[in-house]
Amino acid sequence: MTIEFVENDCAPGYAGALQSTRHPSLAERFHFWRGMSGRRYAFTRFPLNRPPAYENAISLFVRRRGADVAVLGASNAPSAPVVPLGADEIHVHLVQGEADAMEAALQDLSALVVRRPAAPCVIELRAA
Repeated sequence: MTIEFVENDCAPGYAGALQSTRHPSLAERFHFWRGMSGRRYAFTRFPLNRPPAYENAISLFVRRRGADVAVLGASNAPSAPVVPLGADEIHVHLVQGEADAMEAALQDLSALVVRRPAAPCVIELRAA
């Protein structure tokens, strides 16, 4: 008898949609992300034009281009979030616990935000 071990992917980043054979439509709504700590977080997907205003929640602003999924921003502001340019959807995770749980989760997940290089600053010199 041979036992084969499958390596568990604990890398930070997108961890996929919910796998449900009974209700495949749920895969479009529920998604998972791994923070820098390797912890797996469950998220509900919302369109950009209908952001929820949950109190104890973290929002990830996500850009989706086929199989490429990237976090463009993260926030715990419950109302009127600032949506980064290029985001296609919002993924929301409800945090259980006190303020320290929120801070730890936000810090863990904020590390997933794609950092864009600053645009070069062009200075034009003119003779006086």
